[in-house]
Amino acid sequence: MAFFDELSKTLSDKGKEAAQKAKEAAGVLQMKAQIASEKSKLKELYGAVGVLYYKKHRDDEDNEFQDLFKEIGNVLTNVAAMESSLQVMEGTIICPGCKKPMKKGSAFCSRCGTSLETETQDGDREEEDEPVSEPEAEDAAGTVPEEDIFAEEELTEE
Repeated sequence: MAFFDELSKTLSDKGKEAAQKAKEAAGVLQMKAQIASEKSKLKELYGAVGVLYYKKHRDDEDNEFQDLFKEIGNVLTNVAAMESSLQVMEGTIICPGCKKPMKKGSAFCSRCGTSLETETQDGDREEEDEPVSEPEAEDAAGTVPEEDIFAEEELTEE
């Protein structure tokens, strides 16, 4: 009888563990969908003002497109905050060299070889080159450079 009680408890524990993992995976997928949605909005906004015009005139104070520029800044900030949350959910950090996500605890970037952390004498890990997350990469206007958002896309200037 004790055998069946123990088996029942083990199965119950494993079921709860599987349900928790499924919930976490669903959260990651939902966050990725939200990020994709925000990036889509951003592309529409860039199309409205033109990437080149935005780059040239985003600091002009007296500009007819200033409202769009503010909205672009807000969307960039939203995407950066969600990507930061996603990093925590997935247990990743951003490589300071190539800006690609790496598993937390990695000593070196598997893509570019940049050192990600070192160990102190106490055995605690310390970030050597603290990864630059999007919120920290904000410029003086409070926006994340568009290069961070479009890092994987080729933008051509015509």
